[in-house]
Amino acid sequence: MAYGDTTTLTGKGGAEYVFSIFPRNTTFNARPGVYVMGREMGESRFAFCFVGETADLSKRPLSPDKQPCFNRFGVDHIFLIEEFDAARRKQIVQDLVAAYSPSCNTP
Repeated sequence: MAYGDTTTLTGKGGAEYVFSIFPRNTTFNARPGVYVMGREMGESRFAFCFVGETADLSKRPLSPDKQPCFNRFGVDHIFLIEEFDAARRKQIVQDLVAAYSPSCNTP
């Protein structure tokens, strides 16, 4: 996997979302987006533990209250798509959470 590679994640409703893949410690510009926290499983395969959205990807850490869960899971990558529409970001998150049931999204 190279820096900025992309992958497509499919939501429960069948919509496809093309995410760029970055190392967990990447610094982003102040842009809005949807992010997925994941761990590389080898051979360009990943497991996911959290789907979230923010109006400012530069504010780190993303989802500070979830950091212990991310660390236990072994998150080493962030999947990212920019999305300026707040309602659309929430819709994408709901669709992907329904499809993948990521463990850190549960209370």
